[in-house]
Amino acid sequence: MQSALKQPPERASRLQRWIVEVYARVGYHKTLIAIANKHARILWAMLAKDEAYDADAWKRSVTPA
Repeated sequence: MQSALKQPPERASRLQRWIVEVYARVGYHKTLIAIANKHARILWAMLAKDEAYDADAWKRSVTPA
């Protein structure tokens, strides 16, 4: 979380921007829980699908409106 907060917004990854937004909304401790929850969900999906981590996977799964 600390690295996400120190990162300039224009260089931040999608996950880092999400962390900063959550931190601004709910505070320090709840943000730590949200990060742990998000990481657990990512790991579960990787294990369930037997895939390696791909930070850009969300780009392929977005459906056009």
